[in-house]
Amino acid sequence: MITLQDIEKLATLSRLSLTDTEKEKYRGEIDSILGYIDILKKVSTDKPAPVMSRNKNVLRDDSHPHESGMYTERLLKLAPKRDGQYVKVKKIL
Repeated sequence: MITLQDIEKLATLSRLSLTDTEKEKYRGEIDSILGYIDILKKVSTDKPAPVMSRNKNVLRDDSHPHESGMYTERLLKLAPKRDGQYVKVKKIL
C-alpha cells in the first residue's frame, strides 16, 4: 500500500502542489494501478496464446487502371500556382 509520504514525494518530483483531498484521491488511484500490475505479473508468458486473425484484404482489384499521367495536366491547371510539373505551395517550417 502506498503511503501519503510516497504521494508527497511523487508530487514533489513532478513539481505538483496537491491538496490533502487530491493526495487521498491519487493514493487510491495509484493503489489500484499497482494492484492491476500485480495481476499482470501473475500472467504466464511462457507459452503465449495463439493469435487468431480473420483479417483479409477488403480492397477491390484495380481491374481497369487509367494510363499513368493521364490527368496530370488537368490537375495542375487547377492548382493556384505551379512550377513545371509540380504544385507550388507556401513553405511551412
